[in-house]
Amino acid sequence: MMMQKNYLLVFALILIQTGCSIGGTSQPAEFYVLNAEPGTPVSSRVSATTPLSVGLGPVTMPDIFDRPQIVTRPQPNRIDLAEFDRWAGNLNSDLSRVLAQNLMHRLNTDSVLLPPWSNRNNLDFQVAVQVFRFDGEVGNIARLEGIWRLLDGEKGCELAVNHFNFNESTAGSGYPKFVSAMSHAVAKLSREIAETIGQTQPGC
Repeated sequence: MMMQKNYLLVFALILIQTGCSIGGTSQPAEFYVLNAEPGTPVSSRVSATTPLSVGLGPVTMPDIFDRPQIVTRPQPNRIDLAEFDRWAGNLNSDLSRVLAQNLMHRLNTDSVLLPPWSNRNNLDFQVAVQVFRFDGEVGNIARLEGIWRLLDGEKGCELAVNHFNFNESTAGSGYPKFVSAMSHAVAKLSREIAETIGQTQPGC
């Protein structure tokens, strides 16, 4: 009986070691961020003697994207979650950061501010962005769709509104190319917003 127990103990230890070995060879996760793509500054109708100040926010997106895994949509009613390809931070915050960086370069200003704002009276414009989808298919296309609104910075009245839908080719397979295409789509959105701001005077 004692020898049988010893055999069982040895067998259990072998199973534990085998399990640890298998678990130790699991695929490591890769982490990604969106990249800013500044582009060429646009002309502005706002007086050059006054630094342009823009409040960027709120920037919102569906809860489906509020997760660490990169979300893709291989079919209209199906999504895939990439367990080993993840965002390094929060996608919504990353999108806000990149939009702000792009707009700073496009508008040639250091004052693109994320909320909260201490004083709206110091803002020339406010930009609100509502994202409907930010996904796509790896090895095919990245999609960014939603609505942005341009508001007067001080009074909050709506100056412009536009529905955007950018489809950017991934130009290759794999998640690095896919995330790069997502950054290209954000750059196109930034340019569209900046060009509208450049042709708009603040005030209601």
